[in-house]
Amino acid sequence: EINDKTSSIKIEKWDGSSSVTYNTVKLSNGKYSIKSVANEKYVVAENGGSDPLIANRESCGGAWESIKIENNGDGTVSLKSSANGKYVCAVIDENNQLLPRSESVGTWEKFIIEKISDGEYALYSLANGKYVQANLNDGGKLFATSESVAGAWEVFDINRN
Repeated sequence: EINDKTSSIKIEKWDGSSSVTYNTVKLSNGKYSIKSVANEKYVVAENGGSDPLIANRESCGGAWESIKIENNGDGTVSLKSSANGKYVCAVIDENNQLLPRSESVGTWEKFIIEKISDGEYALYSLANGKYVQANLNDGGKLFATSESVAGAWEVFDINRN
């Protein structure tokens, strides 16, 4: 069950002429599926979590497509792959790809979930201050590389399993 009560964190992006503001949301701890709005595919930890996250599945039915959201004490969340039990990391020194490889939570494993509209969310990476996108020019791989929520590539449906 999703708790759409806003938290005290407010993210504002300035594009030079107008400010776009999204409210952060607190989702309950638990297992979720994440679906890219851009290609309508589910995010998966390919190869049992050994490969970067990618939005390429038609359905969600197993551990590879299940991500555990864990709330951190600072208002951020961490994503834990059910495929390998490791935290998803925005790997800054490897093209900002999202990879479930970490045993513990540090800055690279922290994200803020922002509500874009009903049922649609963006993921903001604390590692580099950028939004996660499903890059359709790279098969739907997830990277923390967007300066803003420019369109569907940065928007995800997040639903409780």
